[in-house]
Amino acid sequence: MSTVEVSENFLKQIIQQAEAEYPNECCGMILGPKSQVGNMTKLRPCRNVQDDYHQKDPEIFKRDAKAAYFIDPRELLEIQKEARESGEEIRVIYHSHINVGAYFSDEDKRAATAEGEPVYPGVAYLVVSVVEGKAKGHNTFTWNDERKDFIS
Repeated sequence: MSTVEVSENFLKQIIQQAEAEYPNECCGMILGPKSQVGNMTKLRPCRNVQDDYHQKDPEIFKRDAKAAYFIDPRELLEIQKEARESGEEIRVIYHSHINVGAYFSDEDKRAATAEGEPVYPGVAYLVVSVVEGKAKGHNTFTWNDERKDFIS
């Protein structure tokens, strides 16, 4: 996959969401029409339900929303259904990191892969660093087939 360019408008909205949800991680998706490769037309902020799952089962969901994100499975299914019906596809999955840099962590890689391959082929990941409530940077990661890893 080539370099991914998120529009300034979407990036501004994502940063606003990340700062507003601090000190918890935010999350969401950017979608675009299947017929227009690379075009991004819809921003879908999502609810981070990590705290809900952490409270219900801290053995499996060891981290809280300050250190992890988990998109509500019902919301994810709804987004996927709407995308199919409208001829769209997920282009970017985004989330924030709290009080650390905008890197793709081992946990991010684990969640984004299954059996050594991306869970969402062709989808990029955008990470926004939020330190003390203010966005300090962002980075986009895409799958590299040769390295079998996400790279910026």
